[in-house]
Amino acid sequence: MKILVAQSNLKQKDRFNLYLDNLPTNVEVFEVANYVQLQSSLEQMDDIDLVIASHDSSTLEGMKISTFISQSHECDLIVNSDSSLEENFERKSFDALGDRAHQIENKINCESFHNLILDILKRRKELNFAYTQEKYRKVRLIYFLRFNRVLCDVFIKIGEDKFVKVLKKDDIYTREDLQKYRDKEVKYLYIDNDDYDDFGAGLAQTPFLIEDKSLSAEFVEDAVINTLDIVHEMVAESGVTEEVLNLVDYTVFQIENNLDDDRVLGKLLDNFRGRKDYILDHSYMMAYFSNSICSHMDWDSEEIRKKLSYAAILQDLTVSDAKIAYDVNLQTAEMINYSVEEIEIYKKHPETIAKLIANNDKIPLNVDEIVLCHHERPEGTGFPRGLSHHRVSQLTAVFIVAHVFVDELYRCEFELDKITEILERMKVSYDFGNYKKPFQGLVNVFKKTLLVG
Repeated sequence: MKILVAQSNLKQKDRFNLYLDNLPTNVEVFEVANYVQLQSSLEQMDDIDLVIASHDSSTLEGMKISTFISQSHECDLIVNSDSSLEENFERKSFDALGDRAHQIENKINCESFHNLILDILKRRKELNFAYTQEKYRKVRLIYFLRFNRVLCDVFIKIGEDKFVKVLKKDDIYTREDLQKYRDKEVKYLYIDNDDYDDFGAGLAQTPFLIEDKSLSAEFVEDAVINTLDIVHEMVAESGVTEEVLNLVDYTVFQIENNLDDDRVLGKLLDNFRGRKDYILDHSYMMAYFSNSICSHMDWDSEEIRKKLSYAAILQDLTVSDAKIAYDVNLQTAEMINYSVEEIEIYKKHPETIAKLIANNDKIPLNVDEIVLCHHERPEGTGFPRGLSHHRVSQLTAVFIVAHVFVDELYRCEFELDKITEILERMKVSYDFGNYKKPFQGLVNVFKKTLLVG
């Protein structure tokens, strides 16, 4: 059975995915986030069995698809909403679908949702499945990245019918606690069936940790990295949506809110030593250092900082292979393991992401240019355009200086006592042209921070 989930609200979408993951039969799920994507998907896929479409967003009014479905598609339609929609203009087209039309509340519980899906499955596929009360229900591990406290016991499956508790109710956990399971390619954790509906409701209603504006500094790093992880997955599924940009805004706030803490640098370097999340960690460090450089220049402003943070978060948005990013950026000996074609494909990512950014009018101006040029170098040896030092803006130069510095930190494995050596090495290439002031800004960061450290 093929199901097209059309939800503009991430939390609502994941509540439905939580339920779909626990059906007693496998289903193939596709996701879209707005009406244009919904209609386009139906035009391209004539074998969709069921559409689950929200009607609570200006970008996705689920009732509107009724006319299109009645004219050219045989799928069932479930519209979810907090409203009755009795007076909706599309009500007549929706009702005309007959037994293919279904309406549910956003807060529908698991049993009711499963019964509805299984009834549709029985009618469409002539298969017979009954709703079953399982002892444990699976939950995508990535959902736990949103929070740092569990509201129920959490288990891992180690055998056909064997489960081991890994987190107790009210435990505070870290990204590292989850990463050890992800490293073993564990996709799901499990919760007791008795906690299932409450967990689903919480998933749809509880704010992300990153959204807490009074978040303690000790939790900021995990919140930022976890949110970047989620953002990358969201973009892969549905593109750069309003919800993606909302999470980016919260991430920018948390990063900027902690810039003035003089203890951050030493802690940052210590925590990142030996870490494996190159793309995510790199984005976080880029946001930190580009903003720090900017704060030590004479044209610092909130608008400029926001542009730099956006660029840091979005710079590698479409890069799925962290290993090739690491090896090419740091020019490691491992580069011989990649073909010329693989490296060239990687080198096109600035152009790909810059186009995505340019096509979204909600992203600040100049972010596309910063991302397009973030691999350029003063001598004109960078990519994709080979621009020399006088052909990049000073704003872009701030970002490039931060980028080069962060990669140098990776080369020296984040040793604080190597920073003076790194700065001396960078001075040869970056202490002139449009790079001069940004480089001096970087030097000034460490005139203060190294004394504190």
